[in-house]
Amino acid sequence: SGLAAEDALLRAALAPGDHVIVPDDAYGGTFRLVARVLANWGLEYVGPERFEAGTPAIAEAIGRGLRVPVVSAAFGMDRPADLGAAKPDVGAYDAFVTKHGLTHTSPDANYTLASKHTFTGSYALDEVIPEAVILATRTLRGNAPSLHDVTVRFHNGSAEAAAFVDLSPYGYPLAGPVRTAFRVAVTGPRSVQVSIDSLQFGRLGVPADILARAQDGVNAYLATRLAGIDGLRIDAFTFQEGGVHFAGTLPKAYGAAAPRAGDLP
Repeated sequence: SGLAAEDALLRAALAPGDHVIVPDDAYGGTFRLVARVLANWGLEYVGPERFEAGTPAIAEAIGRGLRVPVVSAAFGMDRPADLGAAKPDVGAYDAFVTKHGLTHTSPDANYTLASKHTFTGSYALDEVIPEAVILATRTLRGNAPSLHDVTVRFHNGSAEAAAFVDLSPYGYPLAGPVRTAFRVAVTGPRSVQVSIDSLQFGRLGVPADILARAQDGVNAYLATRLAGIDGLRIDAFTFQEGGVHFAGTLPKAYGAAAPRAGDLP
């Protein structure tokens, strides 16, 4: 029978202690085979009753499977995507900072999502900032525990970004490469709207409802952050091939309070 063949296949591919996910649209006989037969054999599973996108149970189950090297590679989870972006140019970044007389009033290590930033002064800017300079800012700031190996590539009207993300600080034991494509529109002197066109975890596309929540979260974060930057005025912000054209004013000096217990990196 079909279930006999399925049972033989699962026992050949799996071993007691392995972990599987049974989605809510699986054939009922498959679920009963896993829950009532193979579970007694030692197979662990997450079933439909816990199958809610984004729950720790699902993240943990996926994470277990993706720690197997051959599975990790098959799903593109072994390394961030190569976008063909420019290499960070620290020299060009230093020249940019010197040209505009910018100052940084506290160590990079003091910056966290919960830091209280301070901004003073402003200067006018109307130029295209190359990819290599933008990526060098990431290089100089170092790698945060939850986000590293960040690359960005700019096209006319849109951008791509790739990074290795570790969700464990947020309660999800899942880590891997993320890739996204997005656009940005200026909506006010200190506000922009991000539109995420695609979001992938390895080669796995993120469902539309999760993508929408991610977009809402990014825009809420940006609204709060940009509103608090004294000296900022955005007249134009457009992606071009190989860089970003910014016109407006930016703070001349910025700093951050020392990190506090519980701050996210």
